[in-house]
Formats: sequence, C-alpha cells, structure tokens
Amino acid sequence: MGYKIPGAALDRVSLLWRLRRRARRGVLCMGLFCVSMGLLYALCAENSVPVTDAIFGVRARTRAQPRAHSVIKVVRAGAAAAKPIFVNPQDHPGIVPGNPHRPIPVLSVSNGTQEEPRVRRKDPPGGTGYLSWLMPRPLRRLLEGIFGGRRRMSGAGAGLGRSDSELFGPHGTLGEVWDDEMSSSMLGTRLRKVVQSYQAMNKYGVPSFQSKWGAQAVGGPKRTGPELLCQLKGNVRITTLTPDLKPFSSLPWASLLPPRPLTFDLGPFKSCAVVTSAGSLKRSGLGKEIDSHDAVLRFNSAPTVGYEKDVGTKTTVRLMNSQVMVSDEHRFLSSSLYSAGILVAWDPAPYSSDLGEWYNRTDYPIFQQYQKYRRLHPQQPFYILHPCMEWQLWERIQANMAEAIQRNPPSSGLLGTVLMMSLCEVVHVYEFLPSRRKTELCHYYQRYYDAACTLGAYHPLLYEKNLVKRMNLGRDRDIYTHGRVTLPGFNSFNCTQSTMH
Repeated sequence: MGYKIPGAALDRVSLLWRLRRRARRGVLCMGLFCVSMGLLYALCAENSVPVTDAIFGVRARTRAQPRAHSVIKVVRAGAAAAKPIFVNPQDHPGIVPGNPHRPIPVLSVSNGTQEEPRVRRKDPPGGTGYLSWLMPRPLRRLLEGIFGGRRRMSGAGAGLGRSDSELFGPHGTLGEVWDDEMSSSMLGTRLRKVVQSYQAMNKYGVPSFQSKWGAQAVGGPKRTGPELLCQLKGNVRITTLTPDLKPFSSLPWASLLPPRPLTFDLGPFKSCAVVTSAGSLKRSGLGKEIDSHDAVLRFNSAPTVGYEKDVGTKTTVRLMNSQVMVSDEHRFLSSSLYSAGILVAWDPAPYSSDLGEWYNRTDYPIFQQYQKYRRLHPQQPFYILHPCMEWQLWERIQANMAEAIQRNPPSSGLLGTVLMMSLCEVVHVYEFLPSRRKTELCHYYQRYYDAACTLGAYHPLLYEKNLVKRMNLGRDRDIYTHGRVTLPGFNSFNCTQSTMH
C-alpha cells in the first residue's frame, strides 16, 4: 500500500512552488528593469539633447533654461545698495539682439556659437543603410543616437550649402596643414552666418578699423613671421592687476591682489607648453612630451586625471575666463581641479573703457568670485589680466588680416600663448593649429561636436590661427603629426623700432 500525502501537505507544497516561481519571475523582471534603466541612462548621458527632445519634447528641455529677457542682479560685497553686475543677458555672447525667446547659451560651449532654428530635411540617400527606409522615423533616430553617440550643434546650415563638417574631411578645405590665408568665405553656410552676425554686433564698442587707422590699415602688405613677432612684442602690454592701480587701491579687498605683476613673479623658463583643450588631443599620446617642458599652461576647466597619456599631468599656470568662474557647472570654488598651479583670470572690458568703467561693467562678476576664492585659498597665487592686453592683441590681429574680423576679444588660447611668450624662451603650442587628428569634437574631455570650436564664432579664432601659423618657427610636419607650433619667447629676439609698428 503506497504512502498517501495528506491534502493539507499538498496545498503547502503547491503554495511553496508558486511562491518560488513568482520570486524567480520577480528577480528576472527586476534584472530586466535594471538593464533597461542602465541602457537608458547611458543613452541619455551621451545624447542628452536629442534623446530628451525625442522623449519629452523641446519644451521640456528648454523650460528650465533662463530666458534672455530676464535681468540678473548681483549685490556687490560691501556696496551700499544693490548694483546690477549682469546687464540684460541679451547683451551677452551668443544672444541675438531683439530675440527674447532665444535661451542663454550653454556654458560648456566656450565659443558662444548661436544655435539656429532646426530645419526639416530629407536624409541623404544611401547614407543611413539599405533598410533604414523601412524603419519608422523615431526608431531610426533612436538607433542613430545609440550607435552614433555624437552630440552635435544643430543648425539650419547643416542642410544648406556647404556643411561645416566637409572642412574636416581628408580632402576638406582645411587640408593637411592650416593655411594662413583662411577666410570666412571658406566656412560652411551655418558658421559663415554666425561669424557675420558677430562681426555686426559690436558689443564692446570697437571702432571701425578703417575709420581709426585709415583705409590702408586692413589688407596691407603681408608681414613676415619676424615682423609679426616684433609687432606683438612692441604693441601688446602683458601685465596683471596690482593693488596700487585705481580704482582697486581704494577698495577694502585690494590687499588680495598680488603686489607685483605676473611677469615679475614667474619665470623665466627655458621651454613651455601651451596645451589647448581641443578634441584632437584625444588619443594623441603627447602626455610625456608635454610634461617634459619646464612649465605647462592649461585652460579653463580642462582636466588631466584620466587623460594623462594624451595631455600629461603637469600644470604650472591655468588661464580661465570669467564665465568659468561663475558657472555652477564648473564648481570653481569647490573643485580641487583649480588648486594646482598659478591661476590667471580674464574678463572682457569695453574697448575704450578705463579700469574704473570696466570694474562696474564686467561681463561676469569676476571680482566677487576672485575675493571668495582668495579667502578660501590665500596661499595660492591668483592674478587677473589687465584688460588692455586683450584689445591690443585684437588690434594686431585685425591689422594683419585682409578682411574685418569679429569685434570681440581674442580667445583664451591666443591670450595664453602670448602670456607664455613673455615668460619663456621657447613656447610649444599643442593643437591650436589642428593636426591630422582634426575633428569637430570641441574638447578632449567632453562629447560635444561643433566646427566653431576649431574655426571660431564669437572669438576671431580663424584669424588668430592665421597669425600663429605665420609666426611659427617649426616645420609643417610638426603641425601635421603633433599639432605642435613653435614660437620664440619675446626675450629671445631683438627688434628694431621700425619693425614694431
């Protein structure tokens, strides 16, 4: 006679089996959920703008951004009443005058290029695969976002006329080595419109070059490299703010400023490296070569940790614009990134203003941030460039170009290069002129693509590169393979009085 299991026991076994089955299903569902969320996070992190727009719409992304018609006020420390430091943000770089519906530009885009309206266009035939036309448009865009992984500035010019990306191809306009005759007419349609817009804006009250220096000032005879070097040496005053200058001498925090200019306290160095933040530094393997220099200058929030093989580890000087100092994204007051080396900051001043006028009309509250940082890090040297340097350098660029350039200050890249030329015997500048690794990737530490980072929009970067190419003492081969430009220090050559003008 077989053993019979009681009915109650059978019920308990059946219940236990059902619970185990449900537990396995729950674990499986939780695993699939975690994998899905991980994929969604990775997708959004790499393609935040297109994915957010595709899922939630453009309005959801732009709702939280400040609008151009808002007015931001900052109270000066110690002032008797609130004083506007930021004027209407419509006056800031990247804002088209008269358009209050354009969001303020993203702070990570240091060149301040304008984002133009999107235009619907047909996908080029054969460019998206043989079966792409069978897929629904949302699915095709999702797959392109996953496998493309590129966050690109969208613009109307992307489908009209010549594309900016064509400049970077193997047979593009840029060629193998930068041509010192580059002009805005060689740019793509979108970027050319942006440059023309900035040429017409004149936020800083820069006079017409022809009206101030005569009709022959623009488009004159092309000067040689030594002549250009002597012009910079004789006409660009490289100095920093000191507490004896007005209006700072009467301010209670004047003692926070260094007592002597930077050029008196630092150097001279035998060899120096100026390391741009260009995307073409990625996978360059230049880290050891860069660290072999006596001094190394870096820009803004460019990191070294995680990129040592390509950009090195040494930081002697870090040059920052005032926008980086006030941006929450860059965490200027709290990040340890800025604790290495000597800090040098700059902020654009109106063309004809003196220090007193500039102090009350800074683009960003550089002096407030300077005071806060100095009190947190009193032992770290921190200088502020005298604003006269920016416009003296701008004048040298314009005087040696055959067309009108943007009436905005030069880029941090050129300011840092000239600064190091005053401190060093030889200066090597890396990837200011793009190498064979030329790319639309803006920075080696970000995934943001825009040709304006190489060719300029807000800054006259295109013409700055022309000037540097003419002054280069190295070989074109060095530019092509390493992106390396060789410039002499100002103290390593002599100039006659005639060559300085």
